[in-house]
Amino acid sequence: MMAVERILSRLSGVRRIRDDRWTAQCPAHDDHSPSLSIRQADDRVLLRCWAGCRVENICTALGIALADLYDDARHSRPDTVAHRRRLAAEGLEKWRQTQLQRCAEELRQHDELIRRVDAAVRDSAVTEDEAWDQLEAAYRGYSELEYRFERLLQNQDVLQIWRESTGGSHEVARH
Repeated sequence: MMAVERILSRLSGVRRIRDDRWTAQCPAHDDHSPSLSIRQADDRVLLRCWAGCRVENICTALGIALADLYDDARHSRPDTVAHRRRLAAEGLEKWRQTQLQRCAEELRQHDELIRRVDAAVRDSAVTEDEAWDQLEAAYRGYSELEYRFERLLQNQDVLQIWRESTGGSHEVARH
């Protein structure tokens, strides 16, 4: 497989401009419109992000080494650090999705309990004092759960939330 084929297969929003030129969304930043230019030149692929991302960062985001931009297999070697980073990012995203579902279900359960207490008061099945006790229990931890859910939903501080959930027992390796 030629270098350009390996690279194009890892990109999103790829569009051919000419026989040897393409545009795509840059994987090194949150790209909403194609800002990455790809060009096949002789035995190599040239990459240019018009938003300013460095080629090294683009390769890392793709999980390849700079040598993988060349067709010659002698230049190509796996970038294990980039591969590990990509696997870690995928794992963290999977964890985030699971936590979003768990938080949403807990919030739904809290809301259902609150609706039931309200209905019980209307039907005179419980006194207001009993209702307040039940509502106090239902609201315990609700605002923290809501805040956590919003942060996960907005994809904010996910690594920090993960660390908090594991009791800070995991350290992230830095290379």
